[in-house]
Amino acid sequence: MKKRFVLIAVLVLVFLLATNALFTVRENEYACTVRFSQIIETTDQPGLHFKVPFLDNIRYFTKSTQFYDIPPSEVLTSDKQNMTVDCYILWSITDPQQFYRTLGTTGKAEDRLNAITYTAMKIAMGKLAQADIINMEEGGKRNDIYHKISSDVDTLAATYGIHVEDVKIKQFDLPESNLNAVYNRMISERKQM
Repeated sequence: MKKRFVLIAVLVLVFLLATNALFTVRENEYACTVRFSQIIETTDQPGLHFKVPFLDNIRYFTKSTQFYDIPPSEVLTSDKQNMTVDCYILWSITDPQQFYRTLGTTGKAEDRLNAITYTAMKIAMGKLAQADIINMEEGGKRNDIYHKISSDVDTLAATYGIHVEDVKIKQFDLPESNLNAVYNRMISERKQM
């Protein structure tokens, strides 16, 4: 009876050790092996992997492109006009170790991306007059502005192990007082054509 109990206890212990020593990695994710709050290994190879039972923890980060819809924010143009900018970011994790050390979570990453994007947008829009931003004829100029903002945000985000694929502006809103002035300017420009 004692031998049977000991055998069952040993089998249960072996099972627990075996299940705690294995982990799986999917094709679209990074797995970071963390021991005492330090990453000791990172893999992106899918399949079954081993870790030290009860000592190592696994943190998973997606390789997929992530979408973050930034809350609308106010910017000031070079001619001192307020505009509300509504945009979103497409981003991905490129260095999971750097991402884990600097941010650790997607929520913190989105907060940081929000601040970086707002700063880049404020600087870019602050160099342009409102008429340059709301230019109906030259869509290519707006694309150059968007590309510059994306490039600036990507450069700053790289320090966090993040690649910003694109920053897209969904819309610009003018304060109510500016809407009439812009509308009147557009009407007068069309009449001159």
